[in-house]
Amino acid sequence: MMRFVKKLCTWKIIPFAWTAVTIFLLCLPGSAIPSAGVFSTEGIDKVVHAILFGGIVLLWAFNLYFRRGDKQKWQRIIVILTFFSVGLGIGLEFLQRDYIPNRSFDGNDIIADSIGAVLAAVYHLFVKVK
Repeated sequence: MMRFVKKLCTWKIIPFAWTAVTIFLLCLPGSAIPSAGVFSTEGIDKVVHAILFGGIVLLWAFNLYFRRGDKQKWQRIIVILTFFSVGLGIGLEFLQRDYIPNRSFDGNDIIADSIGAVLAAVYHLFVKVK
């Protein structure tokens, strides 16, 4: 499965599309988000946040992996991707608070975004990518 994901991510469209879909989903008005079924499970939104923002780091890192130089530069790229993902999550929370109808700022969403991004970074820094 991971081999398939890695191969897909050699095309920039995959990580770009994931990032665009993440932004789109977090900019939906609150009334557009279902509140029944699996969406009614308490805490499911935090899991979704972790997956979305972890996916940004994971997929962009797979895309950039094949262009990396030395190990120190690779580590710097992962750190930059992680900060970008967390920064995007923070920015989108403020955007929700100020401009998206029926959405609000939630600090726990930022924590979930950060956890997802950091887990993806740890994967790329400490798990062998072949």
